[in-house]
Amino acid sequence: MHYCFLILLSLILSAANGYAGDMPGSRDHPEILRVTGSEILGFEYNEYDAANFLKEDGGKKLKVVNPEGKRTRILYLAKSGDTPLMVQKNYDVALRDLGEAKEIYSCKNAGCKSHLLATTLWTRNTMVPTEGLTHPFYLLGFSHNFTSPAYRYIEVTTDDARYHVGVFAAAIAANNPNKNHRERVVILVEILEVGDFEATLEFVDASEMQQQIAESGHVALYGIQFDHDKATLRPESKETITEIVKALESTPALRLYVVGHTDDVGKLAYNQDLSLRRANSVVETLVAAGIDRGRLTALGVGPAAPVSSNEEEAGRAKNRRVELVKRR
Repeated sequence: MHYCFLILLSLILSAANGYAGDMPGSRDHPEILRVTGSEILGFEYNEYDAANFLKEDGGKKLKVVNPEGKRTRILYLAKSGDTPLMVQKNYDVALRDLGEAKEIYSCKNAGCKSHLLATTLWTRNTMVPTEGLTHPFYLLGFSHNFTSPAYRYIEVTTDDARYHVGVFAAAIAANNPNKNHRERVVILVEILEVGDFEATLEFVDASEMQQQIAESGHVALYGIQFDHDKATLRPESKETITEIVKALESTPALRLYVVGHTDDVGKLAYNQDLSLRRANSVVETLVAAGIDRGRLTALGVGPAAPVSSNEEEAGRAKNRRVELVKRR
Protein backbone atom coordinates (compact mmCIF):
# COMPACT_ATOMS: atom_id res chain seq x y z
CA MET A 1 0.00 0.00 0.00
CA HIS A 2 2.85 2.38 0.82
CA TYR A 3 4.35 1.69 -2.61
CA CYS A 4 1.04 2.54 -4.34
CA PHE A 5 0.80 5.76 -2.33
CA LEU A 6 4.22 6.84 -3.56
CA ILE A 7 3.29 6.07 -7.15
CA LEU A 8 0.21 8.26 -6.88
CA LEU A 9 2.12 11.13 -5.35
CA SER A 10 4.79 10.86 -8.00
CA LEU A 11 2.26 11.92 -10.63
CA ILE A 12 1.71 15.29 -8.93
CA LEU A 13 4.36 17.91 -9.63
CA SER A 14 6.55 18.84 -6.69
CA ALA A 15 7.02 22.38 -7.98
CA ALA A 16 4.80 24.75 -9.95
CA ASN A 17 6.96 24.82 -13.06
CA GLY A 18 5.22 25.85 -16.26
CA TYR A 19 5.33 24.11 -19.60
CA ALA A 20 6.16 25.58 -22.98
CA GLY A 21 2.64 24.70 -24.12
CA ASP A 22 0.92 26.58 -21.31
CA MET A 23 -1.48 29.39 -22.08
CA PRO A 24 0.44 32.70 -21.76
CA GLY A 25 -0.13 34.34 -18.39
CA SER A 26 -1.40 31.13 -16.79
CA ARG A 27 0.01 29.37 -13.76
CA ASP A 28 -0.63 26.53 -11.33
CA HIS A 29 -2.25 27.19 -7.98
CA PRO A 30 0.57 27.48 -5.40
CA GLU A 31 -0.94 24.82 -3.11
CA ILE A 32 -2.64 22.48 -5.58
CA LEU A 33 -0.37 21.55 -8.45
CA ARG A 34 -0.94 19.90 -11.81
CA VAL A 35 -0.67 16.25 -12.72
CA THR A 36 2.77 15.63 -14.23
CA GLY A 37 2.91 16.24 -17.96
CA SER A 38 -0.25 18.33 -18.17
CA GLU A 39 -0.35 21.66 -19.99
CA ILE A 40 -2.66 24.61 -19.41
CA LEU A 41 -5.30 25.31 -22.08
CA GLY A 42 -7.37 27.78 -20.05
CA PHE A 43 -6.90 29.97 -17.00
CA GLU A 44 -8.64 32.61 -14.92
CA TYR A 45 -7.86 34.13 -11.52
CA ASN A 46 -9.95 36.61 -9.53
CA GLU A 47 -8.91 38.12 -6.22
CA TYR A 48 -12.54 37.95 -5.10
CA ASP A 49 -15.37 36.12 -6.84
CA ALA A 50 -18.13 33.56 -6.34
CA ALA A 51 -17.20 30.05 -7.44
CA ASN A 52 -19.36 27.22 -8.82
CA PHE A 53 -19.37 23.74 -7.33
CA LEU A 54 -21.84 20.88 -7.71
CA LYS A 55 -23.53 18.96 -4.91
CA GLU A 56 -26.68 16.94 -4.39
CA ASP A 57 -29.71 18.84 -3.14
CA GLY A 58 -31.28 16.42 -0.69
CA GLY A 59 -31.62 13.63 -3.23
CA LYS A 60 -30.47 12.94 -6.76
CA LYS A 61 -31.03 16.50 -7.98
CA LEU A 62 -27.88 18.60 -8.35
CA LYS A 63 -27.48 22.19 -7.22
CA VAL A 64 -24.70 24.73 -7.70
CA VAL A 65 -23.17 26.24 -4.55
CA ASN A 66 -21.28 29.54 -4.66
CA PRO A 67 -18.73 30.16 -1.91
CA GLU A 68 -16.79 33.43 -2.23
CA GLY A 69 -13.10 34.24 -2.04
CA LYS A 70 -9.93 33.99 -4.13
CA ARG A 71 -10.96 32.05 -7.21
CA THR A 72 -8.65 30.12 -9.53
CA ARG A 73 -9.86 28.11 -12.55
CA ILE A 74 -7.50 26.08 -14.70
CA LEU A 75 -8.19 23.86 -17.72
CA TYR A 76 -5.43 21.28 -18.19
CA LEU A 77 -4.75 18.88 -21.06
CA ALA A 78 -3.29 15.69 -19.58
CA LYS A 79 -0.47 13.77 -21.22
CA SER A 80 -1.30 10.82 -23.45
CA GLY A 81 -2.14 7.69 -21.50
CA ASP A 82 -3.68 9.38 -18.45
CA THR A 83 -7.29 8.48 -17.63
CA PRO A 84 -9.99 10.48 -15.81
CA LEU A 85 -10.00 8.01 -12.92
CA MET A 86 -6.22 8.21 -12.58
CA VAL A 87 -6.43 11.99 -12.48
CA GLN A 88 -9.11 11.96 -9.78
CA LYS A 89 -7.18 9.52 -7.59
CA ASN A 90 -4.09 11.72 -7.77
CA TYR A 91 -5.95 14.89 -6.85
CA ASP A 92 -7.61 13.03 -4.00
CA VAL A 93 -4.20 12.05 -2.60
CA ALA A 94 -2.82 15.57 -3.04
CA LEU A 95 -5.79 17.24 -1.35
CA ARG A 96 -5.78 14.89 1.61
CA ASP A 97 -2.08 15.53 1.96
CA LEU A 98 -2.72 19.30 1.97
CA GLY A 99 -5.06 19.28 4.98
CA GLU A 100 -8.28 17.90 6.45
CA ALA A 101 -10.29 16.92 3.38
CA LYS A 102 -14.05 16.36 3.25
CA GLU A 103 -15.75 15.09 0.10
CA ILE A 104 -19.01 16.91 -0.58
CA TYR A 105 -20.01 15.26 -3.84
CA SER A 106 -18.57 12.96 -6.49
CA CYS A 107 -19.69 11.05 -9.56
CA LYS A 108 -18.13 9.06 -12.37
CA ASN A 109 -19.13 7.55 -15.71
CA ALA A 110 -22.88 6.89 -15.91
CA GLY A 111 -23.31 8.23 -12.37
CA CYS A 112 -22.61 11.75 -13.63
CA LYS A 113 -25.72 13.54 -14.89
CA SER A 114 -26.25 13.90 -18.61
CA HIS A 115 -24.97 17.27 -19.80
CA LEU A 116 -23.36 17.69 -16.37
CA LEU A 117 -21.51 20.87 -17.32
CA ALA A 118 -23.74 22.37 -20.05
CA THR A 119 -25.92 24.29 -17.59
CA THR A 120 -23.44 24.72 -14.75
CA LEU A 121 -19.63 24.87 -15.02
CA TRP A 122 -19.17 25.09 -18.80
CA THR A 123 -21.85 27.33 -20.27
CA ARG A 124 -20.96 30.01 -22.78
CA ASN A 125 -20.93 32.45 -19.85
CA THR A 126 -19.08 30.35 -17.26
CA MET A 127 -16.41 28.46 -19.23
CA VAL A 128 -12.79 29.31 -18.54
CA PRO A 129 -11.03 31.69 -20.97
CA THR A 130 -8.90 29.51 -23.27
CA GLU A 131 -6.29 29.76 -25.99
CA GLY A 132 -5.74 27.46 -28.94
CA LEU A 133 -9.17 25.81 -28.94
CA THR A 134 -11.10 25.97 -32.21
CA HIS A 135 -14.48 25.55 -30.50
CA PRO A 136 -14.07 26.14 -26.73
CA PHE A 137 -17.72 25.54 -25.77
CA TYR A 138 -17.91 22.21 -27.57
CA LEU A 139 -14.90 20.87 -25.70
CA LEU A 140 -17.10 20.09 -22.67
CA GLY A 141 -20.46 21.66 -23.51
CA PHE A 142 -22.47 18.45 -24.00
CA SER A 143 -22.12 14.89 -22.78
CA HIS A 144 -21.51 13.52 -26.28
CA ASN A 145 -18.39 15.74 -26.51
CA PHE A 146 -16.51 13.59 -23.98
CA THR A 147 -16.43 10.11 -22.39
CA SER A 148 -15.65 8.63 -18.94
CA PRO A 149 -16.50 11.77 -16.94
CA ALA A 150 -15.51 12.00 -13.27
CA TYR A 151 -16.24 14.92 -10.92
CA ARG A 152 -15.31 15.52 -7.30
CA TYR A 153 -16.02 18.46 -4.95
CA ILE A 154 -13.90 18.52 -1.79
CA GLU A 155 -13.45 21.02 1.06
CA VAL A 156 -9.95 21.17 2.54
CA THR A 157 -9.11 22.91 5.82
CA THR A 158 -5.51 23.73 6.71
CA ASP A 159 -4.09 25.58 9.71
CA ASP A 160 -4.63 28.98 8.08
CA ALA A 161 -6.99 28.56 5.15
CA ARG A 162 -10.06 26.77 3.83
CA TYR A 163 -10.27 25.63 0.22
CA HIS A 164 -13.19 24.48 -1.90
CA VAL A 165 -11.88 22.38 -4.79
CA GLY A 166 -13.76 20.97 -7.77
CA VAL A 167 -12.06 18.63 -10.23
CA PHE A 168 -13.75 17.47 -13.43
CA ALA A 169 -11.88 15.08 -15.74
CA ALA A 170 -13.03 13.45 -18.97
CA ALA A 171 -11.66 11.99 -22.19
CA ILE A 172 -12.42 14.12 -25.23
CA ALA A 173 -14.56 12.18 -27.72
CA ALA A 174 -13.11 11.03 -31.03
CA ASN A 175 -15.60 13.23 -32.91
CA ASN A 176 -15.04 16.39 -30.85
CA PRO A 177 -14.73 19.55 -33.02
CA ASN A 178 -11.45 20.32 -31.23
CA LYS A 179 -9.46 17.87 -33.37
CA ASN A 180 -6.07 18.33 -31.69
CA HIS A 181 -7.38 17.14 -28.33
CA ARG A 182 -9.44 14.11 -29.32
CA GLU A 183 -9.07 11.08 -27.03
CA ARG A 184 -6.94 13.07 -24.59
CA VAL A 185 -8.05 13.77 -21.01
CA VAL A 186 -8.93 17.34 -20.04
CA ILE A 187 -9.04 18.43 -16.41
CA LEU A 188 -11.11 21.38 -15.21
CA VAL A 189 -9.92 22.46 -11.75
CA GLU A 190 -11.66 25.17 -9.73
CA ILE A 191 -10.12 26.31 -6.44
CA LEU A 192 -11.74 28.76 -4.07
CA GLU A 193 -9.86 30.01 -1.02
CA VAL A 194 -12.45 31.29 1.42
CA GLY A 195 -11.93 35.03 1.64
CA ASP A 196 -13.21 35.59 5.16
CA PHE A 197 -11.52 32.62 6.82
CA GLU A 198 -9.93 33.67 10.12
CA ALA A 199 -9.22 30.87 12.56
CA THR A 200 -9.48 33.22 15.55
CA LEU A 201 -12.89 34.58 14.46
CA GLU A 202 -14.46 31.67 12.63
CA PHE A 203 -15.94 29.82 15.59
CA VAL A 204 -17.39 31.14 18.87
CA ASP A 205 -18.82 28.60 21.31
CA ALA A 206 -21.85 29.07 23.57
CA SER A 207 -19.90 30.13 26.66
CA GLU A 208 -17.93 32.74 24.69
CA MET A 209 -21.17 34.08 23.21
CA GLN A 210 -22.69 34.44 26.67
CA GLN A 211 -19.57 36.13 28.02
CA GLN A 212 -19.34 38.68 25.20
CA ILE A 213 -23.06 39.48 25.40
CA ALA A 214 -22.79 39.95 29.17
CA GLU A 215 -19.75 42.22 28.85
CA SER A 216 -20.58 44.29 25.76
CA GLY A 217 -24.20 43.52 24.92
CA HIS A 218 -23.43 41.83 21.62
CA VAL A 219 -21.27 39.24 19.86
CA ALA A 220 -20.14 39.12 16.22
CA LEU A 221 -20.31 35.74 14.53
CA TYR A 222 -18.24 34.87 11.45
CA GLY A 223 -19.09 31.18 11.50
CA ILE A 224 -22.53 31.86 9.99
CA GLN A 225 -22.08 31.87 6.23
CA PHE A 226 -24.49 32.11 3.30
CA ASP A 227 -24.57 31.19 -0.37
CA HIS A 228 -23.42 34.02 -2.60
CA ASP A 229 -26.00 36.80 -2.89
CA LYS A 230 -28.59 34.64 -1.09
CA ALA A 231 -30.04 34.10 2.36
CA THR A 232 -29.43 30.34 2.24
CA LEU A 233 -27.27 29.13 5.12
CA ARG A 234 -24.25 27.06 4.11
CA PRO A 235 -23.68 23.68 5.79
CA GLU A 236 -20.59 24.97 7.63
CA SER A 237 -22.87 27.30 9.64
CA LYS A 238 -24.33 24.35 11.54
CA GLU A 239 -21.73 24.39 14.34
CA THR A 240 -22.29 28.05 15.14
CA ILE A 241 -26.09 27.64 15.01
CA THR A 242 -25.80 24.75 17.46
CA GLU A 243 -23.81 26.95 19.87
CA ILE A 244 -26.42 29.73 19.66
CA VAL A 245 -29.09 27.20 20.58
CA LYS A 246 -26.99 26.04 23.56
CA ALA A 247 -26.51 29.62 24.73
CA LEU A 248 -30.23 30.38 24.52
CA GLU A 249 -31.27 27.12 26.18
CA SER A 250 -28.90 27.66 29.11
CA THR A 251 -30.08 31.28 29.59
CA PRO A 252 -33.89 31.19 29.32
CA ALA A 253 -34.26 34.93 30.04
CA LEU A 254 -31.96 35.94 27.16
CA ARG A 255 -33.72 37.70 24.27
CA LEU A 256 -31.86 38.74 21.14
CA TYR A 257 -31.80 40.91 18.09
CA VAL A 258 -30.32 38.81 15.27
CA VAL A 259 -28.67 41.44 13.09
CA GLY A 260 -27.44 40.89 9.53
CA HIS A 261 -24.54 43.01 8.21
CA THR A 262 -23.07 43.34 4.71
CA ASP A 263 -20.18 45.18 3.11
CA ASP A 264 -20.85 48.24 0.95
CA VAL A 265 -20.48 46.57 -2.46
CA GLY A 266 -23.70 47.10 -4.43
CA LYS A 267 -26.77 49.26 -3.89
CA LEU A 268 -27.78 50.27 -0.38
CA ALA A 269 -31.40 49.12 -0.65
CA TYR A 270 -30.34 45.72 -1.96
CA ASN A 271 -27.80 45.20 0.85
CA GLN A 272 -30.33 46.23 3.48
CA ASP A 273 -32.84 43.73 2.12
CA LEU A 274 -30.20 40.99 1.85
CA SER A 275 -29.02 41.52 5.42
CA LEU A 276 -32.61 41.32 6.70
CA ARG A 277 -33.34 38.16 4.72
CA ARG A 278 -30.18 36.59 6.12
CA ALA A 279 -31.11 37.57 9.67
CA ASN A 280 -34.57 36.07 9.14
CA SER A 281 -32.97 32.88 7.84
CA VAL A 282 -30.99 32.55 11.07
CA VAL A 283 -34.10 33.22 13.17
CA GLU A 284 -36.11 30.59 11.29
CA THR A 285 -33.32 28.04 11.75
CA LEU A 286 -33.19 28.72 15.49
CA VAL A 287 -36.99 28.44 15.77
CA ALA A 288 -36.85 25.12 13.92
CA ALA A 289 -34.31 23.99 16.53
CA GLY A 290 -36.79 24.68 19.34
CA ILE A 291 -36.15 28.29 20.34
CA ASP A 292 -39.25 30.40 21.12
CA ARG A 293 -39.79 32.86 18.27
CA GLY A 294 -40.73 35.56 20.79
CA ARG A 295 -37.14 35.65 22.04
CA LEU A 296 -35.74 36.59 18.63
CA THR A 297 -36.06 39.68 16.45
CA ALA A 298 -34.44 39.87 13.02
CA LEU A 299 -32.89 43.13 11.84
CA GLY A 300 -30.92 44.01 8.72
CA VAL A 301 -28.68 47.05 8.68
CA GLY A 302 -26.80 46.40 5.43
CA PRO A 303 -23.45 48.23 5.40
CA ALA A 304 -24.45 50.82 8.04
CA ALA A 305 -22.38 49.47 10.95
CA PRO A 306 -18.94 48.44 9.64
CA VAL A 307 -16.21 47.22 11.97
CA SER A 308 -13.48 47.76 9.37
CA SER A 309 -12.75 49.73 6.20
CA ASN A 310 -14.56 48.64 3.05
CA GLU A 311 -11.64 49.77 0.86
CA GLU A 312 -9.91 46.37 0.98
CA GLU A 313 -11.34 42.83 0.80
CA ALA A 314 -9.94 41.92 4.23
CA GLY A 315 -12.01 44.71 5.75
CA ARG A 316 -15.13 43.89 3.74
CA ALA A 317 -14.87 40.28 4.94
CA LYS A 318 -15.01 41.46 8.57
CA ASN A 319 -18.04 43.59 7.82
CA ARG A 320 -20.02 40.63 6.41
CA ARG A 321 -21.27 39.06 9.62
CA VAL A 322 -24.23 38.23 11.87
CA GLU A 323 -24.38 39.77 15.32
CA LEU A 324 -26.42 38.75 18.31
CA VAL A 325 -27.48 41.81 20.34
CA LYS A 326 -29.14 41.62 23.75
CA ARG A 327 -32.62 43.13 23.89
CA ARG A 328 -35.24 43.62 26.57
